[in-house]
Amino acid sequence: MASPEQEDVGSLERARASLYSPKASLRERPVLQEDNGHSLPHEWGATNISALVHKGERHVRLAGIFFAGALAFFFLALVLAGYFFYFGSNSVSTDKLTVDIQGPTTISGGDTVPLSLTITNKNPTAIQNATVEVDFPDGTRSATNMLTPYPRYVENLGTLQSGQTVTRSIKAVVFGGAGQTLSLPVSVSYGTASSNAIFEKKSVYALTVSTTPLSVAVDALTETVSGAPITFTITVRSNATVPLNNVVLSAASPFGFTTTASSISSSNSNYFIGTLAPGANKQITLTGTLVGQDSEQRVFHFTVGTAQSSQDQTLAVPYMTQDASVTIAAPFITTSLSVNGDTSSNAVVSSGNTQNVTLSYTNTLSTTVTNASVTISVAGSGIDYNSIKTTNGFYNSVDHSIIFSKDTDPALASLAPGASGIGTFTFSTLPAGASSPTVTFSISASGTRVGQSNVPEQVTTSAVKTVRVATAIGFSMLSSHTSDPFGATGFIPPHANQPTSYVVIWNVQNKGSSVAGGTVTATLPSYVSYTGKTSGSGSFSYDSSSHAVTWSAGDIAQGATAQGIFQIILTPSTSQQGGPVPLTSTASFSGYDRFAGANISSTAIPATTETRQDPGYVTANGTVQ
Repeated sequence: MASPEQEDVGSLERARASLYSPKASLRERPVLQEDNGHSLPHEWGATNISALVHKGERHVRLAGIFFAGALAFFFLALVLAGYFFYFGSNSVSTDKLTVDIQGPTTISGGDTVPLSLTITNKNPTAIQNATVEVDFPDGTRSATNMLTPYPRYVENLGTLQSGQTVTRSIKAVVFGGAGQTLSLPVSVSYGTASSNAIFEKKSVYALTVSTTPLSVAVDALTETVSGAPITFTITVRSNATVPLNNVVLSAASPFGFTTTASSISSSNSNYFIGTLAPGANKQITLTGTLVGQDSEQRVFHFTVGTAQSSQDQTLAVPYMTQDASVTIAAPFITTSLSVNGDTSSNAVVSSGNTQNVTLSYTNTLSTTVTNASVTISVAGSGIDYNSIKTTNGFYNSVDHSIIFSKDTDPALASLAPGASGIGTFTFSTLPAGASSPTVTFSISASGTRVGQSNVPEQVTTSAVKTVRVATAIGFSMLSSHTSDPFGATGFIPPHANQPTSYVVIWNVQNKGSSVAGGTVTATLPSYVSYTGKTSGSGSFSYDSSSHAVTWSAGDIAQGATAQGIFQIILTPSTSQQGGPVPLTSTASFSGYDRFAGANISSTAIPATTETRQDPGYVTANGTVQ
């Protein structure tokens, strides 16, 4: 029998051998019993393995729940981000405030410009104290009062709710030079309830000026003699549709020019014209002397525009500049040509009448000029060449020239320094009918002088002057009873104290260049009343206080005719019995010749009860019974 110690050793060895044996396998071990009665499971027992499996399943379920929650949070965040991206947030941005301006992009200077301003708040919240401002160019005037400057439009719109749209209509009279592009800055400033920051939305509206409201034309010689008088005729015209105030002409003269006279006073070379009505023009004459060397060219600049005010006549808004170049020629003989006493470079003569021409010449050299001669060549569609006559010259019909020389005036054989002379001739203009008729005089002077080298040398000078021939208006006035288109009433011959109707017929025929603003005026006697019945072209008006009848015939083209008819009622007195009586005063026609640039007029004898154009008229029909 083994001892207890040997049995214990043998048991351990047997367990070790069994554990490491290739045939070893797990098997249930008996449960050890403790004294307290509780059993402890073996670490390799089945009960422990099952517990571990259940704990792993619980960990997997918690991770899945966590993952699902994270995925739901991410999806919710994505939805919210998309909502704020597409539908906005509570933040305010100038990009969400739209400013739309509607109006013309091309205007004529001086026109009334209508603008429609639309402001929309696309921010998710309201904006407060919204203020819109539009800045206009210098010289802009109020559309309701041309005398009032209109530099800007400012309006406080107050609070604009989210999505609210406000529209404003703005009108202003805007000026500018032809071809100029004007920029109108537009700004909208605003704030929010949650911030003291000021936001500002800016934009610019562009306008292009197609035509200028004022134009300027300069008429002057292109060549002058140093120290000799030279005259500039400047015509300022309004092309605007409204009256223009504070119109001013600014003249920039070159070195060597001295002003000796002007038709209107100036202030620092600014000539204040004042107010110009639509289509009206103002002519300014400027005379002076230009000193310089031979062949030098000087340039004059004439700018028209508007001044700050009638007190401050400085040019504020320029519209157009016209240049005039003058070449200084070597002086020796100066000439001056006048037509009917008019020495200006834009003289106008009537058609079908005799015209008187005077040529004056002076030797401006310090030496004598010998064999001097002055020749005037005449050309143009408005002259009757067979009518040219001269008393102290020779007319050469071959080349249509008038020659003044020692053969016709012995004084020209030797023209002493400072000596002068005069040549005269006449001609007739053709009756109206040609388009844009003119008469051009080409003046040339020649002679021989002793030069610095004591050798005779030929000297010449030349000038050109063109006059325009105004149109002729055929104007007549007739009276009629039987040809009354409104229905004749009363007795023929007329009876005292009894009313009788007549019509007055005005006929106008334009025989030459087109005429603008044709107008006929006549007054009615106290015993004649105006019925207001009219026919024909144009329009009629009557002033009851002056008894004046006015017919606005309008523009009359070349060769065109116009007729105006109006009805009157004659109630003669017993004091007028036994003879014809006048129905109107002398009628006068007036208009503006566009080509000649001059006003024209004509008259017609008064209309009477002698209606000679009526069928079957006899003298007794015109006598008051």
